[in-house]
Amino acid sequence: MSSKSTHREIEFKFRVPEGLAVDVRSILEAESGNVTELSHRHMVATYFDTPSLALLRWGITLRHRLGGGDDGWHLKVPAEPSGGAPARDEIHVQAPPTVIPSELVSIVAPLTRRQDIEAMAIVRTDRQPFIIRGDGDIDIIEVVDDHVTVDSPTADEPSEQFHEIEVELLLDNPQAHQVAARLSAALVNTGAATSSMSKAAQALGPAAADPPDVPVIATPHANDPCIDAIKAIFSAYVRDLLIADVGVRRQLPDAVHQMRVACRRLRSAMKTFSPLLDSSSVQYLREELRWLASELGEVRDSEVQKARLAALADDPDVKEYIVSTLDARLRAATSSSLAALRSDRHDYLIEDLILAVREPPVEAAAFDPASQRLPACAAKPWRRLRTAVRKASITGPAEQWHDVRIRAKQARYAAEAVAPVLGKDFARLAKSLAKATEILGERQDAHVSSVVLAELAATAPAPIAFQLGVIAAHNEVAGNRDIRTFVDRWPDIVARAELAGLE
Repeated sequence: MSSKSTHREIEFKFRVPEGLAVDVRSILEAESGNVTELSHRHMVATYFDTPSLALLRWGITLRHRLGGGDDGWHLKVPAEPSGGAPARDEIHVQAPPTVIPSELVSIVAPLTRRQDIEAMAIVRTDRQPFIIRGDGDIDIIEVVDDHVTVDSPTADEPSEQFHEIEVELLLDNPQAHQVAARLSAALVNTGAATSSMSKAAQALGPAAADPPDVPVIATPHANDPCIDAIKAIFSAYVRDLLIADVGVRRQLPDAVHQMRVACRRLRSAMKTFSPLLDSSSVQYLREELRWLASELGEVRDSEVQKARLAALADDPDVKEYIVSTLDARLRAATSSSLAALRSDRHDYLIEDLILAVREPPVEAAAFDPASQRLPACAAKPWRRLRTAVRKASITGPAEQWHDVRIRAKQARYAAEAVAPVLGKDFARLAKSLAKATEILGERQDAHVSSVVLAELAATAPAPIAFQLGVIAAHNEVAGNRDIRTFVDRWPDIVARAELAGLE
């Protein structure tokens, strides 16, 4: 049986040119003053990837290491930078070296897409570690001085050697960042060069620097063909979906929400740009994205309602009843959604989306200048929103305002999609619509809360059922306030649309 743990890794790397002698300890003592030299280590790490280096091209490394004090499997996944420093989440699984742990294979499955994962390089490291302590004699930074030898698993290529120094923050606080900055400057002054290349990238050769299967595509100019804008938009949203997919498999907070948003943005983009796209191809992809979003929907709804209703409950017994009941729903929904992510249907959808980025299914009009076609594409969802708002009444049913919310999201996503190409007026409109959808989202959450409260009350003990009814009444009042707030903001949104040329 394997055991798994995760920690956030924030580090700076420096490559030391061949022939340059660097006295690391002297530099550390000069810049920090509180240094402890730890025991020397010899480590052997085998790096794994697909033959096309799918993982490394996404910035992910998978290895099995011995001799580092944390023997076992390590999966490193990019994370949000902290204080300007690169960050990665390192997932450590203690398991035998003979078989890659299934939990790690599952996490990266949307990026490897059923390709074989093989041993690609062996890295031997002679490491001298140092610990730097800060206020209160607390460990804040680890510095390692590494002399590295790289071999191929088959030993049919000559060894490669290099010298690398890593500065890793053990605490993510201002003092650690300040000391790390001083150390970095001192190392650069000695002749070391800052580096973003991992040992795995060095080991696996030039192909490691190739872009991932879904690359970042630069935003085109307004006079460029529409197809260039479509490629950039599709690429950004598919990247978001795949990154969120990895997060869902790791069960990270908000990952399900981010994946559903990526699905909605893709579906919206395919509808917005439908005059430029092949209708049959787009319809199929939109239906599959609808399926995927629905599979994740119960998880997201349970997360939102658990947090919302628990916050509304003052009585501890009522709060406990809400949380325990919705926790059970959340566990069941999570299991179901993960099964969907592991299905053939999901795998085929990923392949189709990657193909849509590479070769969007466009019509001839997509080769016209973006400035000629994209404004009309963005205008259509805006007109639908205006019509929905005209028909809506402040005292109208929740379903009516839910329709307005859906239209507002479509108009927002359309404005966001074209803004990088068409300019700031569309960006400002998108920002206004984003605030509007948040308000309408609160109204919809309030409506769903009332439905959930009724379901909970149906099986709750009488005293708790009564309290759930009281919460439901207060909840409806709050939802009606959200509608009035939206109506008050609506004229400003219309003014933004006029500036963007949509009125």
